[in-house]
Amino acid sequence: MNNPGRDSSAGGLSRRGVLVGTGLFVGGAAVTTGSRRLMEPESTDVVGLNPRSDAWYDLRLSGDGLMDNQLLWFLGHATHGQADVSDVMETAKRMRPGDERSWFEAWLQTATRVHGLATTAEAKGHRLSAGQAYARAANYYRAATMHYTDTADPRLLEVTRTSAATFEKSNALLDFDIQPLEIPYEGTSLPAYFVRSPHAKPSAPVLLLHQGLHAWPEETKWVWEGARKRGYHVLMFHGPGQGRALREKGLSFRPDWEKAVSPVVDAAERISGVDPRRILLMGLSFGGALAPRAAAFEPRLALCIANPGVLSWWESHAAHFNRFLPGSLALLKSHPEAFDEAILGLASRWPTASYWLKDVFWKHGAKTPSELFRKLEEFTNEAIVERIRCPVLIMEGEAEDVSPGQSRKLYDALRGPKHLMNFTQADAAPLHCQAASTALAEERMFDWLDENV
Repeated sequence: MNNPGRDSSAGGLSRRGVLVGTGLFVGGAAVTTGSRRLMEPESTDVVGLNPRSDAWYDLRLSGDGLMDNQLLWFLGHATHGQADVSDVMETAKRMRPGDERSWFEAWLQTATRVHGLATTAEAKGHRLSAGQAYARAANYYRAATMHYTDTADPRLLEVTRTSAATFEKSNALLDFDIQPLEIPYEGTSLPAYFVRSPHAKPSAPVLLLHQGLHAWPEETKWVWEGARKRGYHVLMFHGPGQGRALREKGLSFRPDWEKAVSPVVDAAERISGVDPRRILLMGLSFGGALAPRAAAFEPRLALCIANPGVLSWWESHAAHFNRFLPGSLALLKSHPEAFDEAILGLASRWPTASYWLKDVFWKHGAKTPSELFRKLEEFTNEAIVERIRCPVLIMEGEAEDVSPGQSRKLYDALRGPKHLMNFTQADAAPLHCQAASTALAEERMFDWLDENV
């Protein structure tokens, strides 16, 4: 999950639309580079293009549109016991707009405080209270890592590992049968957890779960807890470029995502109680582009869920850049050094753009804007979509702004069984990955799976 934020009822972008999709730049004054003119923001005001938005999700908590988008994601976790609304709101007040270190330190302070509450409850024998508090603390440690790119800060790796250990402690106290795994992968391993459902039949389906650019599968509790309650096992994993695989293993994203998924399928087939004929794969956010790619090349998958669906991640990027930086991609092709200079210069004057650039450099293993965009060009399913034979469930929010229009394009391109599940303003669930609407998302997705798996 990353950027919910188009106010379709108002016909414009909310303040979370400042960095649409992956964090792209809004237009304003021109920057001249050689014979080309790129656009930069008229100011660094994070209010965005539609400061008068009255959308319910335009919360204005931190003074930074991108941070607010991510804060809304964690507010939604209160539904499944991974946050308290007050914790999120209080943490937001300690953040400085555009300052990613303040994001990290504010969440770390909250996580440490709640972790202390859990430790005290455990020492007094309050097992359930301790488990619940550890679950919130683990999520707050994860939150700290989401919007922080300083890989030279040793606390980043420390917090990553503390989050995992705290999550595991919570599961033990809450009597969740969740087994940590390291799935062999190209000379290293992918961190993973197998969630065994106590309600499963002797041979039951398993849902392979991965996230996208920012979120971790552990925090996507509406999926793994919803599955657990309904008799589905879950094998959630951190693929290259994601979560712990990025921070602990140094693995970056790859376009041939089946190379990451096939080892996970291998692992699932070896687990007792898993029905090898009912192995399902779900990807969220950027994962909605990655999972269909894997489904095209991994024949053992019985079903693919893309939330949202993405036919071409690259096309979505190109559309954003063409809208907000007209002419930029032509400059990338003809004068890559000039493109680099313009984008880096813009990032040096705009903290939010600087954050996005550092974040995607790190996760894609790129060092320059032109190198990054050459890598992004490879993330498209257009040439391989006809290879997908398993049924595909696509989940799409009406206010989708990360990859608008891509769910329909994927749906239209698929040749096999398919279903497009829409979430609307009338549902109060229009956002990217159903942010802050996960109770409804859980009910609708699993009701459909119960009827079709």
